[in-house]
Amino acid sequence: MEKRSLNRSLVLLNLINLVLLCVLLLAGVPTQMVLLAMLLSTLAVVVFTILSFSRSLGQISEITRKVSSGERNIRIPELDVQEFDSMGKSINRMLGSLDSTIGHLAVHREELRLLLGSLEEVLWSQDSEGLIMWANEAFANLFPGYRQGMKQYFWELIREPELKDYIEQSLRQEGRILKEFCLDEHYYLLIGTRNREANRLILVMQNIDPIRQAEQMKRDFIVNLAHELRTPLTAIKGFTETLLDDQDEERSRYIKIIHRHSLRLVNLIQDLETLIRLERQLDINLREIDLKLFLDNLRLILQPLLDEAGLYLHISLGPGLERVLLDPFRFEQVLINLVENSVRFTEQGGVDITAQSSGRNLSLKICDTGSGIPEQHLSRIFERFYVVDPSRNRGKSGTGLGLSIVKHIVLLHNGSINVTSEMGKGTCFQITLPDCVLPAEGAKSEMADPTKGI
Repeated sequence: MEKRSLNRSLVLLNLINLVLLCVLLLAGVPTQMVLLAMLLSTLAVVVFTILSFSRSLGQISEITRKVSSGERNIRIPELDVQEFDSMGKSINRMLGSLDSTIGHLAVHREELRLLLGSLEEVLWSQDSEGLIMWANEAFANLFPGYRQGMKQYFWELIREPELKDYIEQSLRQEGRILKEFCLDEHYYLLIGTRNREANRLILVMQNIDPIRQAEQMKRDFIVNLAHELRTPLTAIKGFTETLLDDQDEERSRYIKIIHRHSLRLVNLIQDLETLIRLERQLDINLREIDLKLFLDNLRLILQPLLDEAGLYLHISLGPGLERVLLDPFRFEQVLINLVENSVRFTEQGGVDITAQSSGRNLSLKICDTGSGIPEQHLSRIFERFYVVDPSRNRGKSGTGLGLSIVKHIVLLHNGSINVTSEMGKGTCFQITLPDCVLPAEGAKSEMADPTKGI
């Protein structure tokens, strides 16, 4: 059925009004009657327009009201007026597109809800004020006080002081969050990222109990292995030392080989035990020591090794380093391991130890004039049992654990260690220890002996 055009109808009615006006004027009708006739005809046009508008607009308004209340499947029917019918079809197309978009969003939202809800990891997001915006089921299970839809802050739900304090610090910091902690005798790894656009902090707590158990099993295995190997190796070492007194040259050569390799295994077991003890030890025995006296004692320990290799040891101490706060026994291990490592691969020249202070931070450099380390190996030399070049002289190589022990002790001091090297010119290890340099004015009258307990 052909639709009625409101625009054409209004034009036609106005033309009729104009013709009526001309006829009345030509017929000599009095002015009052002409005005009355024009008023009545104009009123008729206005009433016709209002009726046309109100009927169509009423239908459109009713449909849009129902759509806004949630009835998304309803549509505007065909209208008598062409202009409003065209408007209704456009609204119907828009509602169809909107319905399709909402349907897709609902499907994706349900998939996302199922995915996040099925995660065993604790997941939640919070704003910059600490208000929890969303959390998954695992979060609600771990923190039973959480109620979805309620306005709650993280400190109202999380009672673990270490976790709560760390999250509070993270709100004021930039960058990625990564922290390991214990909660209700379970170990978790907290990972957080910041969404700048939404001003949200997204946090994930991953249970790492299986990883911890595997690490404990590995440590127990190493301890048991070392214990079981120590007794037979000690016997082998003792008997070979006794047999070395034999004057038979051929037999003596074989016994020396056995003795050398037994010593190598004994050293390996000692390094393994040291590394396990360091991993189990959560703190260190910090003591105030005289750094100059400490380094002088270190020279006495290392001098026979240096003399045998024909190398020098230079120690340079910067100003303001009279007293430092260190674990003397552990840190002696660090310097001995580094110097022994340098001597092992240095043919001529020697080793320089330089100590400098920057505020309360201590910087130590241990540099040698040895063969150097290829650049591709520098990032891995602190790994356990990592050998730069297995084909190099095995008689010079150590157990592969020395640098791992060094790094672990430095980390126990909250410090950092870096290495630079140039082939043919030598290697330099730099250790930085924070907040360990003590002011000279605060020196105690009685100095702790740095060699005590070593």
